[in-house]
Amino acid sequence: MVIKDSGVFFVEIYVGMAKVVAWWHQYAIGFKLKGTREFKGLFGNQITYWLQNGKANILLTAALDPSAHDIVSFVDSHGNSIKRFAVEVEDINDTLNFLRTKNAIFLHNGIESVTENDEKAELIRCKLFDDNEIVFIKRTNCTSILPGFQITNNEDLNNGILGIDHLASVVRFNESSFWNDYISSLLSLDQTQTIGEEFFENHSIGMKMHVLNCRKTKINKVISEPLPQKQKKSQVDVFLDHHFGNGIQHLAFEVEDLIKLVSAFKSKGIAFTAVPKKYYDSLTVEHPDVPVELLRKYNILCEQDGDKLLLQVFTEPIGDRPTLFYEFIQRINKFDGFGANNIKQLFKSLENTLNGSN
Repeated sequence: MVIKDSGVFFVEIYVGMAKVVAWWHQYAIGFKLKGTREFKGLFGNQITYWLQNGKANILLTAALDPSAHDIVSFVDSHGNSIKRFAVEVEDINDTLNFLRTKNAIFLHNGIESVTENDEKAELIRCKLFDDNEIVFIKRTNCTSILPGFQITNNEDLNNGILGIDHLASVVRFNESSFWNDYISSLLSLDQTQTIGEEFFENHSIGMKMHVLNCRKTKINKVISEPLPQKQKKSQVDVFLDHHFGNGIQHLAFEVEDLIKLVSAFKSKGIAFTAVPKKYYDSLTVEHPDVPVELLRKYNILCEQDGDKLLLQVFTEPIGDRPTLFYEFIQRINKFDGFGANNIKQLFKSLENTLNGSN
């Protein structure tokens, strides 16, 4: 199987009112509406809005009638949440044979086809977590993301977002190793880092986390599970409680200039998770050459490796439930990895946000 080196092709989010959520993505974070698609899904009529910024593609799907109970029940259970992500492949039959050897859990017997005029997409859907999917796609003569979309705008847009950097998922206690092996096998990912109990030994919260990636295909994945022996619930526990099970917790976008982007987002009313004041005090001592006060102003986390910098910021949940949120990340001088120290600060910042303290 050969996966194209374009990373995650698209992420599809099931929502209650796609038109409203699509407008928010356009107004608040600058995505452009590229097209819409109305069609009969597995059970009933549904609508999908295709949004794009740089190489990042988001599909927002909602039910058009109650018979589309696969969408309705998903949103009832999980709220507005990521249903699936897709990768493009060179040969769909070769991919099917490869996935069979890896004991993939198929959601359809073989290859599904979507055609519209001369456009064709062949798909293989594989189970992921409780209600999620990984989709392998081969497109032929497609002028849009998938056949059947009515194009509303042909212009490309890049307001500073380069593409999808990674997806981060949360699973129940003792499940992360299983899903780590499963996803690594299907997507040919390498495990680059594992963070466990020892990393959070002196903290009241913590998690176990696997970091997976493939530099060739530019696919990055993070899988986390809670540490139940901890005194306090972390954002991992909160996600499981309010999402009613495993799922994809957040979507990260790589950007060109994080400070410029966050400044623009804040003017649109986007809220970001608070970072403890002590974090920036420590950062000033450890990295005196970093513009700490500017980072403090925008709640940006920073990790340094020589002349390389990793800048990260996290939105508050984008819906009513404390589940799905977005991350924006800037890799200066090709910083590799996810910033282990920043992970600690993410936990502290989200914990403080949930507790209503600084």
